[in-house]
Amino acid sequence: MKKIILSAFLLISLVYLLPLGYELLVENAEDTVKEHTISHVEKSDASQDNFEQIASKEGNSSENSSDVAKTEEEMPEEDVCIAVSINGSVQEMNLEEYVAGVTAAEMPASFPEEALKAQAIAARTFAQSKRISDGDDTHPDADVCDDYTHCAAYLDLDTQAEEQWGSEADEWRAKIEQAVQETRGEIVTYQGEPITAVFHAACSEETESAVDVWGADIPYLVSVESTGDDACPDYTSSVTFGAEEFRQLMLQKYEDINLTGMPKTWFTDFERADAGNVLRCTVGGVHAKGTTLRSLLGLRSTNFTVSTTETSITFETTGYGHAVGMSQYGAKGMAEEGKTCEEILTHYYTDTEISKITE
Repeated sequence: MKKIILSAFLLISLVYLLPLGYELLVENAEDTVKEHTISHVEKSDASQDNFEQIASKEGNSSENSSDVAKTEEEMPEEDVCIAVSINGSVQEMNLEEYVAGVTAAEMPASFPEEALKAQAIAARTFAQSKRISDGDDTHPDADVCDDYTHCAAYLDLDTQAEEQWGSEADEWRAKIEQAVQETRGEIVTYQGEPITAVFHAACSEETESAVDVWGADIPYLVSVESTGDDACPDYTSSVTFGAEEFRQLMLQKYEDINLTGMPKTWFTDFERADAGNVLRCTVGGVHAKGTTLRSLLGLRSTNFTVSTTETSITFETTGYGHAVGMSQYGAKGMAEEGKTCEEILTHYYTDTEISKITE
């Protein structure tokens, strides 16, 4: 009788305790998975113009990029933070919050949804590439800054949305945040690494290659066709300088420049990239880079022509920005044609793919 009772007890124990143990095992396993799970995407740029150092570093290292996909421990998206220098003060914030602020500052909220999503991914990619880099001497305590000529512009949506958009602030903020949320964690990558996702407002039918603009041969920043750029309000522009005004500006950079005689004799030997931008030319006997002239004279782009009178010099420009990487108005045009954000990004960044952040 004792054996029967003992057998019954053991049977009951197996029926009730084993499932309980299994449930605890599964629950613990699920918790462990949750601790190491996150949605990610491969790595993905704006109107920044000061990327010579970044492009140079990437051009030197691109040949050593691994073709083998890396396996990395994943981390929750909410743990991805970035240090941002805003007006010289460093703030820690969630990466997605930062991406929303950059997207709001860098692209009109009225643009199509897929263009905004492409901008969000490009902004996130650039931020991620800076976040995992060796640092920046310009802001050593921060990953990125809010200077659009160095990193990217930033808009605090909590305090500046109404100032930016007025009565439409709620609508445009919601649209921006939706674009960020729908691409959460996504970046543009090349051979498994986040790219330097530079972008600009508009180019002239073709983007420029990084090697032509910055001297660094970056395989995903090559010249590609771009349409719809002429919708940019500042697509063509002109600026005129008096002869003496131009002379003083040039002397700031070139002490040996010779700007005597008639202005029509000052400009010779124009060398242009295939996309039309001026690579270099001779001005007053000195060799000047197109990018240097653009910065020095405040030109919209390096795709310019020069006309002169006896007392003045006029620069006519086409496009707006450095013309490398994604064209924002080109992205708008592609989105209006029904292209997705992924199609937009992989068009402007050659041989790249969309991935999830993994570190």
